Amino acid sequence: MIMKKITIYFTVLLLAVSCNVLDQNSPNDVADSNAITTRAGAESALVGLYNSLQSKSYYGGYYPLMADLYSDIGTGGGYQYTVLDEISNAGVTSSNTLIENSWLAMYYSIATANAIINRIDLITDATFAAEDRNHIKAQALTIRALAHFDLLRMFGEHWNTSSDFGIPVVKTVQKATDVVLRSKVSESYAAILDDLQTAAGLIRADDRSQPYINLMTIKGLLSRVYLYQGNNVLAAQFADEVIGEGTFALVDASDIGSIYQTPYLSKESLFELSFTVQNQSGFNPFTYLREGAFRSDVLFLALASLNDFFASRPGDVRAGLLDFVNNDAGILPDGRTLKYRGEQTRDNPAFVIRVAELYLIAAEAKGLNGGGLSDLNTLRTHRGLAALTSPGDINSDDEFLNAVLDERKAELNFEGHRMFDLARTGKFVDVVGTAKSVTLESYQGIFPIPLQERIATKEAVAQNPGYSDN
Repeated sequence: MIMKKITIYFTVLLLAVSCNVLDQNSPNDVADSNAITTRAGAESALVGLYNSLQSKSYYGGYYPLMADLYSDIGTGGGYQYTVLDEISNAGVTSSNTLIENSWLAMYYSIATANAIINRIDLITDATFAAEDRNHIKAQALTIRALAHFDLLRMFGEHWNTSSDFGIPVVKTVQKATDVVLRSKVSESYAAILDDLQTAAGLIRADDRSQPYINLMTIKGLLSRVYLYQGNNVLAAQFADEVIGEGTFALVDASDIGSIYQTPYLSKESLFELSFTVQNQSGFNPFTYLREGAFRSDVLFLALASLNDFFASRPGDVRAGLLDFVNNDAGILPDGRTLKYRGEQTRDNPAFVIRVAELYLIAAEAKGLNGGGLSDLNTLRTHRGLAALTSPGDINSDDEFLNAVLDERKAELNFEGHRMFDLARTGKFVDVVGTAKSVTLESYQGIFPIPLQERIATKEAVAQNPGYSDN
């Protein structure tokens, strides 16, 4: 089926002044590609690009937390916060401002990356060595791929490579009047993978700095994207390369808290975003706030059924990263994640990718009969659980997939994966419908295109099937 041509007027530049999420940009952000004419300008632009990822509407809080709220592990708090309740109750409308702000924040990152990518090779600075130039370009390419992929899995039918409903892929510096076609899902994946593969050939091979893109970050992201695309061979290959390289490794069960308490010191984190006391993330105030917090104070809570889930897994040390006991009566029987403690500093890092996810990707991609059980058991035994057996504990491919998804639920909760995991495996309707006691349809595995984008483009951007403009 060929869908009619769909276009998008790239509205991020038009909204850069008026939209709340873009009012909070760092002075290092790049407003005009013409500013990137020297090595210093390129380096400053790169700082601005990383800063764009830190927006509270992107990896600074809302993007990963909304993905878990819109699943069977999260529930909403807050005080009469309608747009949050829509996500919590799986009844999202296209006028939801939280979703709109995330859409804009991701395209802002893409616009900033494009400014670097399209200008850096034109810089004639004699002090700008090719290796340094390529290293900056590789980071920009990776972030552009990351943002496009995050848009695809939140707003596009990422589980169906035959679908016409991908995302607008923007790879050039845009003017406010420019038109961009909405890509098919297959085209969206191709653009994302092309950026990551190009970046892998340009990045410094020996750099392993966790607050910045490094080669293992790129390979890890390639593994993740290939898994979503359904290319299990390459997903497993890149996961194995990261694991086998040895820089990043699982911590022991007794040290699980160190992942979240020691930014950049945990050997589990391939890439995490840096926050400071002066540049705080939203994770602590959004998920914990203070010891005596009321339900109306905290936006993203752990659903009571997550406590039941961990109760069925005795010995799993990750249960200790959730609190279903020491909470105000208004929060109970729900609870709070403890991954983002630090009420004074609020400098909680954003975990973009960790090595634990690579073990889970390798397990899922290899499958029960391809060696995946070994990868799954490696993670389980590092989390206080016994190894599973087959035959015995697991006797079919379906049982193995469910075991992997359970392990992802235990490992990655409140890090922004659950909504996407359920959608890509076709389990969103049943699992979330049961958890939220609502009737859902398959199209609800992604969010609607924001109404403001529809209005700004005179409906040139088609709404996702099943959704209406309201």
